[in-house]
Amino acid sequence: MRKNIGAKSYVLPQPVFIIAAYDENGIPNAMASTWGGISNENEISICISSERKTLKNIMLHGAFTVSMSDASFLEACDYLGNETGNEVPDKFARAGFHAVKADFVDAPLIEELPFALECKVKRYDEKEWRMIAEIVNISVAENILDEKGKVSLDKFSPLVFDRMSRNYHKIGEKVGNAFEDGLSLKKK
Repeated sequence: MRKNIGAKSYVLPQPVFIIAAYDENGIPNAMASTWGGISNENEISICISSERKTLKNIMLHGAFTVSMSDASFLEACDYLGNETGNEVPDKFARAGFHAVKADFVDAPLIEELPFALECKVKRYDEKEWRMIAEIVNISVAENILDEKGKVSLDKFSPLVFDRMSRNYHKIGEKVGNAFEDGLSLKKK
């Protein structure tokens, strides 16, 4: 039996994105968002309210980073989603984060977070609050790479959000092989 719950913004799980940009004085600012995802081979789409300080900073520089956190930084990441840079200009520092300049865009990387996309703004739709950006680089901490140089989810367990229950979770164990396990169902 199934139950209809109506039209809601529920996709499970949702990645927790930490979006960072410099302000007009070169001070890093960041926010948490779960409204986004990959929309093309080298493109990300994120919904950000036009009132957000982080968006104003992004548009000022035309660039930003999108980091993913593991569970050890849960409190800091949640704080970035609950506080506004419009009222607390040092919220990045209050979260306990340290910034280093990204190599490919004019935006801060968060030293503590092991996985980050470096992005350049392509366009922003103020009516729908949707930003489309080009991913120009991915920067990762070496300690989350496997022996082949790929990000290993055995070494990095990204934080995800369950909008239905309003809880955070972390990615769990491997359960199969993509593009292989379903081949047994193909007609011979």
